[in-house]
Amino acid sequence: MTSKINKIAVLGGAGLIGSYLVEYLVEKKHNVVVIDDFSKGKKDNLKKVKNKIDIRRVDLEKKKNLHNVLKDCNIFFHLASRAYGVGYSKKNHSKILSHNKKITNNLISSLSKIKVDYFQCVSSSCVYDDNGPVKISEEINPKGKPEKANLGYGMAKRLLEKKIMLSSKLLKFPLSIVRPFNIYSERYNWVGQNSQAIPMLVKKIMESNKKIEIWGSGRQRRNYLHAKDCAIIMYKIFKKKFVKSPINIGYEDTVSIKELSEIICNLAKK
Repeated sequence: MTSKINKIAVLGGAGLIGSYLVEYLVEKKHNVVVIDDFSKGKKDNLKKVKNKIDIRRVDLEKKKNLHNVLKDCNIFFHLASRAYGVGYSKKNHSKILSHNKKITNNLISSLSKIKVDYFQCVSSSCVYDDNGPVKISEEINPKGKPEKANLGYGMAKRLLEKKIMLSSKLLKFPLSIVRPFNIYSERYNWVGQNSQAIPMLVKKIMESNKKIEIWGSGRQRRNYLHAKDCAIIMYKIFKKKFVKSPINIGYEDTVSIKELSEIICNLAKK
C-alpha cells in the first residue's frame, strides 16, 4: 500500500510573499498546489515554476464548499487576504474587515472535512497597537486596538488568529501563526493610489524632479523585509513545526519614512 503524497496548499500563492514561498517549496522538492483568485496575485509571479505546480483559481470569499478544492492537500500555508496601502485602508475599514472575515469563515468551515497535518496562518503586524514599544512582544492576544490606519485589516487578522487557534485545538492539528511586518518586493502589484508605502514613494520620486509629499511627519519608523526572506523564514518555521506562540517576522532595525525617501532618491539618481 502506497502512502499518501503530501500536498502543500498555498492559499494566496500568486501573491507578494506566496509566490516566493511556492518557488522555495518547489526548490525543496515539495508537491505544491496554488490557490488564488488572481485579484492581486499575478500568474507571472509563478512563471519560473508554472509547469511544476498545480494552480487552482478559487475565490475564497465566495467559495462555500472549499473542502472540495483542498481535500487532497494535508499541509497548508494561508496567505490569502486583501491588503492595500494606508490611503485605501483608512477609508475602507468595514469593507476590508468584511472581505477577510468571509475568507476566514469559508476556510474554517472546511477544515473539519479534511485531514490537516500542519497549518501555517499568516497574520500581520497590523494586529498590534500603534502605541506599543519599539520591540513588540509576541502576545497571543495583543493589547489595545489594532493600528489605527489599518484598523479593519488588523481586526480581521485578530479574528483569523482566534478562529484558527480554536480550530487547531478542536481538530488537533499543529498550528504556526506568523506576523510579518512591512513586506516589499519587485513583484508588488501596483494598485494606483491604494498602493503601499515603498511603491508609492518610488513612483512619486521617479515621476518628479521637484519636492514630493510624504505621509505624516516623516519621522515615523518602520522595518521592511523582502518578501523572499519572509518566505524562507516561514519555510524554516514549517520545517521545525514551531507552534509555541505567534511569531513576528521582521528586523529589529527600523528606518524612518524620511530616511527611506532619501535612500530611494539617491538610488533614482544612479
